[in-house]
Amino acid sequence: MTKNPDDPFELLHSLPKYDVKPGLERIEFLLKELGNPDQNFKSIHIAGSNGKGSVVAMLSGVIGQNHRVGEFLSPPLRGFSDRIVVEGDPIDKSSIIEGAGEVAGPIQELRRRGNEPSFFESVTALAAWYFAREEVDLALLEAGLGGRYDATNPVGTPVLSSVTSVDLEHQNILGGSLEEIAGELAGIAKRDRPLVVGPSKNLPESIFREECRGKGCKIVRAEEKTTVKIRDFDWDRSRFEVHKVPIGGLDRQTLELGLAGTYQERNLRTSLTILGELLDTEFSAEVGHIKTGLRNADWPGRFQLLEENPHLLVDGAHNEAAAALLAEELKRYIPLRPNGSEIKLVFSGLKDKDIKGMLSALDPVVNEIYLTELDLSRAVPLTALERWAKQIGLSYRSIKKPEKAIRIAKRRAKPEDLICVTGSLYLVREALRSES
Repeated sequence: MTKNPDDPFELLHSLPKYDVKPGLERIEFLLKELGNPDQNFKSIHIAGSNGKGSVVAMLSGVIGQNHRVGEFLSPPLRGFSDRIVVEGDPIDKSSIIEGAGEVAGPIQELRRRGNEPSFFESVTALAAWYFAREEVDLALLEAGLGGRYDATNPVGTPVLSSVTSVDLEHQNILGGSLEEIAGELAGIAKRDRPLVVGPSKNLPESIFREECRGKGCKIVRAEEKTTVKIRDFDWDRSRFEVHKVPIGGLDRQTLELGLAGTYQERNLRTSLTILGELLDTEFSAEVGHIKTGLRNADWPGRFQLLEENPHLLVDGAHNEAAAALLAEELKRYIPLRPNGSEIKLVFSGLKDKDIKGMLSALDPVVNEIYLTELDLSRAVPLTALERWAKQIGLSYRSIKKPEKAIRIAKRRAKPEDLICVTGSLYLVREALRSES
């Protein structure tokens, strides 16, 4: 319970943050009690194991030039307000308090019925209220966990939906196999609206076909519609050549992306495919707007360089697939670093991730490992991190507090070295906080 049950904001934060209940009846009740504010804006729903945030950033950069765009993001990078964004501006404190007051009554009613909503469900409803109040044209909704029963699934009037990738994660909730996870992600497919599926290895395509057949919607595969190739890259951005795209005037063009990392190739393909599907809608974008929007795309915490001499790099890789991509990326960036430089890894993670797989993927490309522990109930204890590191045969240092681990890694680094902070966006948040 709250310290002050009459304080709506305290009520919101008293709700369970990590309990996952199946079903959409709670979010549907909250929206109904608020007057179904989500019926006032269109929505694009984005789920997937990796790449959701980058795709949202690209789409917002492009569509936001001609339309009022809201973004619902998970998890927030710096604090609560980062979850709910309109035209690039996070929700302000007074609006949070007002929105919490609007949703407090419905929350209390569900409590009385013995079906208490989660924190995420309630914040999703608050976001819908805020987007309607701010009169957004389009809301880009990032699923929090899975898709079929995610609170974001029924929000807004859908234009299309997208699954960026399918990898093993949240297996304790979504299922132990790619097929089970794909089934949950495919559940975001909307009746009579396209489902764009991003490039993904070992995609259980039959599951998506079956889901879409039942909902009368078509599957659009990004790897069939769009082909891009990395041209060059640095620590601030990347450039890609477009060889095939469902948008006239972009073929054989060079697109500059305001996000570093060659792995953004797959997210760019997904984003361009989505923009291609929007050509006959009110959210159609001209070539010039696409180029400008991608160049201005911003997504903090993803392969982001915070400092130089030594380089301090943060990346939100939070599962084995993302860690493997990060390892490959660190290899590709070797030519941009001085000879003799080393990579120091500061790492922590959450209990529902394959920590052993993540460390195994990163170990071959790093020279020194610092293990640390996040101050979260979901965090892997430092003792467990040490146990997995020993099983793999890693050499490491253990430092309890993330801020101290980053500080010591920087102190021990040479000017030409690179320090990579990764394993969870919550750890990236600690690094960003220490820089502010």
